[in-house]
Amino acid sequence: MSAIAHIDDAVFIQEHQVKTTSLKVAELFNKQHKDVLRKLESLDCSTDFTERNFTLSEYLDSTGRKLPMYEMTKDGFIFLVMGFTGAAAAKIKEAYINTFNQMAAMLYNLHGQNESIHVGAVVQLKSGGPIYTVSQIHYDQNGFMQDAEVIWHNKATLCRDILPVACLSLETKNIINNKMLNDFWASVNSYGLHRLNHSRNPYILALNISQIYQCIDGLPLKTQLFSLLMQSQSPHPVFMQNNRQIYSALDSKNIKCWLFQTNPPLLN
Repeated sequence: MSAIAHIDDAVFIQEHQVKTTSLKVAELFNKQHKDVLRKLESLDCSTDFTERNFTLSEYLDSTGRKLPMYEMTKDGFIFLVMGFTGAAAAKIKEAYINTFNQMAAMLYNLHGQNESIHVGAVVQLKSGGPIYTVSQIHYDQNGFMQDAEVIWHNKATLCRDILPVACLSLETKNIINNKMLNDFWASVNSYGLHRLNHSRNPYILALNISQIYQCIDGLPLKTQLFSLLMQSQSPHPVFMQNNRQIYSALDSKNIKCWLFQTNPPLLN
């Protein structure tokens, strides 16, 4: 599988910021992590820029050792990879930046005051009917929204259609999202948190989304589920971060997880 195929897992949202890590940069650009760290520590940028765009963190290697890595914003990433040259590196940089932009758009849609139809919105025909997710918007020559490409699941089949924006409504969005979020956590609890939680910390719930899709049927599209989980608040587990690599309490190896804060603590 190509490096670009892994780009989606390289970018995550943490505390309302879109970030990546030096570990993922090293993996995707096929470099030694120690060399990326050395490059980071020798960057000729201001203290203010460094504080805003780079954060020293740590990860667990395959033996369970805690080792240093850096988390970085899109601006920090661009500053770091400026010197990475070659056609392959250029393709990875372009895919990386596109993914940053997509995650930033998702973050805006979740936390901004965006009341119009937008990519990622959960919509319904004003006359009622199925629930759709907007995957693309078409504009007329004057720049006004005209049609929306929508997607939905019919059993195991992914369906697409193009509908006039004027026929779509966001009025039921909050009700739909709350129901879907309630259904998700009910399904996870019914299956058994102790079988899905990779965290060793009783106050942190760590879920691997790919594993959940393998174990639980009837879940929404991944992009739709991602948007829902980023809104998870009390009384459900509270969203903290996605695509975080942790050392699994279930599998005894590093695994990518979504992290949620729990109170009261979980008893695995």
